[in-house]
Amino acid sequence: MQKREFRCFYEGLQEKLYFKHVSNVIRNVDKNISVKFKEVGKLNSLENSSTEVPKIAVFDYDLNKTEFEDKVKLCKETKVLYSNLNFDLWLLLHKEKYTKNAQSNHAYIEKVREVYKLPKTADIKKKDNIEKILEQIELEDIKRAINNAEEIMKGKLEEDRIFVRKNFSYFSNPSMNINEFFKDLFKELGIWQKRTW
Repeated sequence: MQKREFRCFYEGLQEKLYFKHVSNVIRNVDKNISVKFKEVGKLNSLENSSTEVPKIAVFDYDLNKTEFEDKVKLCKETKVLYSNLNFDLWLLLHKEKYTKNAQSNHAYIEKVREVYKLPKTADIKKKDNIEKILEQIELEDIKRAINNAEEIMKGKLEEDRIFVRKNFSYFSNPSMNINEFFKDLFKELGIWQKRTW
């Protein structure tokens, strides 16, 4: 059996349930592959971990440049994954191309409800609604999100890159790198080439 494990710091329930769902999706595609995302409670606990298991930290920009960059700086030996202003855009990209520049943390909520056929007043951060969203995400949807994110990032100008560390930079929204992590993982596991769309 092919096994892969990551120690992860997440900030929200969406991210936590999403990574658990991705593990299940991969297992459903190939029963001989096991991927685990083991949660770490605090960012400094992740950084102080001496384990050889790869470490990832997932957090959003959340309209707070200083806090975002401070967190990135804490993650010296950790792969930092970010998903734009917030995780909602990443969820949208599983179903369609969406490139609108958002100016508030609530900007994507209405579109997420529409795309995932949730009631107009549904709280997309509540566990039952997150689970309804994740039930609609399969491997091909994750690959679609990767490709849609790549399209967004192709439109960025190199001179607009904002460096936080020598090996980490980001752009103004919409921007992300979570797609790179999943593409690399899927290639490593041998499931990227199984695209059917």
